[in-house]
Amino acid sequence: MNDLLRGAMFFSCFLPSFTRLGYASRKWLWPQQELDFGGQRWVVTGATGGIGYEIARQAAAHGAEVHAVARSAEKLAEMEAALEGKIVRHVADLSLISEVMSTANHIADDLPHVDVLVNNVGLMLNERQTTSEGLEQGFATNVLGHFALTEALRSHERLAQGIVINMSSGGMYNVPMTLERLQGGEDYDGMLTYAYQKRAQVLLNSWWRQEGLNSYVMHPGWVDTPGVETAMPDFHKMTNAVLRDTAAGADTAVWLAATKPAQVKPEGIWFDRKLRREHVFPNTRDGRDGAALVGYLDNAFGEATRDPQEKSQQSSAA
Repeated sequence: MNDLLRGAMFFSCFLPSFTRLGYASRKWLWPQQELDFGGQRWVVTGATGGIGYEIARQAAAHGAEVHAVARSAEKLAEMEAALEGKIVRHVADLSLISEVMSTANHIADDLPHVDVLVNNVGLMLNERQTTSEGLEQGFATNVLGHFALTEALRSHERLAQGIVINMSSGGMYNVPMTLERLQGGEDYDGMLTYAYQKRAQVLLNSWWRQEGLNSYVMHPGWVDTPGVETAMPDFHKMTNAVLRDTAAGADTAVWLAATKPAQVKPEGIWFDRKLRREHVFPNTRDGRDGAALVGYLDNAFGEATRDPQEKSQQSSAA
């Protein structure tokens, strides 16, 4: 199936459901929810804009101590002022694994436990960009950084009683799990690469659940965020009238944190407060398993954190 046809099928299948139309049609069935996160400690990545900001805002408004992680010190300061000092700021470029690990260590030093970790930060690129650690920037931000932060907090035993919420995207329905496409191919397509990375999040979450971690993966539908407007201007212009607002995009994450619903099987993705199937098209079912993905992530982590001098020596020898 060529990319044009696959894209047309994707949009026609999900346009009503993923927009504000689908959210409005389901919302009226949900019971009234009283939120109380008093005494809880949250970590939210990508917290200064879009869905991440709304998740952090709601958590703080209902009593949580929110550790907000983002790249911009200025935006974090603005956020702290807007939320009347109800957050703890952590400045980190989450595309750099060294900074992810430093942040994880600082949080582990500060907190005896983390009640809710929201792996929200995400990035879609139109052109391939490589980090100073040698990774495709979207992969480092969307997959490996989430893996590194979560595993670091697990190793410090800060998530033993907590939950993890991973923010994926409905775009993952369009692709299978393909390790070779996680950092793009020779013909780099930013939107497809992003979809492969979001598919990886779903598989990684299944692996974590099998390992005993109380983790959830969700997607927010199509939400009007600065990231969507920048990365997908044509899509944004075409669908802007029916895109969800950030409160709708954050709703399932906040609901998951409040209710911690049972999930018997490790597979699946949460959307609009319900566990959904993770495959719609038959051709996306063929792919690598969770162990293969984690092996790939372990290798990428090792490469990213290897001593720069050793990298330079190996490069010269080659």
